[in-house]
Amino acid sequence: MRQPEWLAAIVITLTVIGFHFYFLLHAGGCWRDEVNLLNVATQHSIAEMTRDSFPLLMPLLVKIWTALGLGATDINLRLLGTLIGLGGVASLWLAAWTARRSPPLIGLALFALNSTAITFGDELRAYGLGSLMIALLFAAAVSFLKQPSVKRAMLTALFAVLAVQSLFHNAVLVGAICLSAAAVCARRKNLYAAGQMLASRFIAAVSLLPYVQNFVAGRETVAVLRTGFSWPRFFHELENAVGFPWASFVYVWALLAVAVIFLAAKSFKGKPPEKSTEKISVADVQLFAGATLLFAVAGFLSFLWLTALPGQPWYFLPLMILVAVCFDAVFAGRFPLIRPSATFSPSGGEGRDEGAFGSSYPCGNNVCCWTKFIFIASVVATFFISLPVVKRDLNYRFTNLDGWAAALTSEAEPGDFAIVTPWFTGITFAHYFHGAMPWTTLPPLADHGSHRYDQVQAQMKTTNAIAPVLEKISATLRAGQRVWLLCPADFVKQSLAAAAPPADLPAPPLPQSGWLDEPYSATWTAQTIYFFAQHGKSFRHIDAPNTDQRIAENSGLFVIEGWNDATNPPPPNAK
Repeated sequence: MRQPEWLAAIVITLTVIGFHFYFLLHAGGCWRDEVNLLNVATQHSIAEMTRDSFPLLMPLLVKIWTALGLGATDINLRLLGTLIGLGGVASLWLAAWTARRSPPLIGLALFALNSTAITFGDELRAYGLGSLMIALLFAAAVSFLKQPSVKRAMLTALFAVLAVQSLFHNAVLVGAICLSAAAVCARRKNLYAAGQMLASRFIAAVSLLPYVQNFVAGRETVAVLRTGFSWPRFFHELENAVGFPWASFVYVWALLAVAVIFLAAKSFKGKPPEKSTEKISVADVQLFAGATLLFAVAGFLSFLWLTALPGQPWYFLPLMILVAVCFDAVFAGRFPLIRPSATFSPSGGEGRDEGAFGSSYPCGNNVCCWTKFIFIASVVATFFISLPVVKRDLNYRFTNLDGWAAALTSEAEPGDFAIVTPWFTGITFAHYFHGAMPWTTLPPLADHGSHRYDQVQAQMKTTNAIAPVLEKISATLRAGQRVWLLCPADFVKQSLAAAAPPADLPAPPLPQSGWLDEPYSATWTAQTIYFFAQHGKSFRHIDAPNTDQRIAENSGLFVIEGWNDATNPPPPNAK
């Protein structure tokens, strides 16, 4: 109780661990992004596994996990994601302990409790793994700054490579960490150590060379995704990512970031060491964390702008954990900040001379005690505010297509026909459907094992792309068989109320949306539903099981029966 920051950190950590397992039991089956990864992981060669929008490390890890017999069920596969997410929590502790020998109170309160970090960090995708590797790289760099050596430089290089092999956009964060560490070494007049940090960055960059051919080959295909950088979209997704538990917490992150950068600038303006030293001062830690934060944010923004990608909340996870460890490295629950003359000993311990800091450092005055009390009280208040929000957000399921696929596997007859739309949900359906019934997506695609934007792009250029699907629907209904439609229920209701089918869109790019596939997908779906309204005698909505869960990939199931030759019959009600 003399060190309440430790008690608070332990309680928050145990609670976070509980939330990770709570989400494990609620997440359900794998959705399209995860199925895409599972399909990539089944490839027989490393070269085939690299043909994805993510680097090699996560598919390779899933392949090893499955080879060990641990991937037989969805929950066993999700357990891997849970362990990676828990590894991210452990990396917060390691980074804070390495930097300041203290618990990561800020990182726990702002990152580890964040439901976005838990949901998409535990997702069977590479964002959690990429975040873990970035935090470990930060800890390795701090360890190197404390005591530069070839062994520690090699460890830093290893984590730099693992970080970029987890996520491509981690390259900018790796660059921020290595450049900042090199700058601190150069300021301490240790140019050899600075060169070692730059070499770590170079090695990580070289490890990405095998992917260059894929980047060049897929440049036209990814035009479907490159809708352009937009500041309103960026700030909206940023708020979704860091605005937890309240949207106003965006300003908490911003205020702490400004404080870190200010302290780094103040340290930079201070008198540099007169000669090379292996000791690291508080000023060095502040400079390293502040420079890393500044370079990382600038690099991340540049990445989004240059790639013209729209932001997504999960894109921010590696940047969030890096910013969080920078907060803990500078503040670490010790208020006010101790004199920059304090040093760490080369062995990794903290010096006690010249006012060196430590968990036993006395307050010395009432201002210090009250500042520390306010800091810990703020963290504890954030914890209690977050509890109901986290529980609500983690009552979340990635997809319901696994359930519908199982139902159709037993219910549908071989002569029936199914349509799955939007097209990318066909990836999930293909993974779970094991029946004999033929099915397709809108537009029809030859491959449903991955996100085949190239095939979608080709269909966007095709006139009457869904004509074969409408012909199959007509033949199935005329034969007395059923057609099943998997589509978001709200979209079906809107389309049934339309007085006429939407007109075909011209070939891309469109003036407002460019090569984005969503307008085409919506048009194809609305045209198909209108066709059902004109020619189907019965259009029924199959009731879904009652659940209070939010579902990301939420499809409704409809069944259409009977053929009507009338040109303009009254539209059926989707009941």
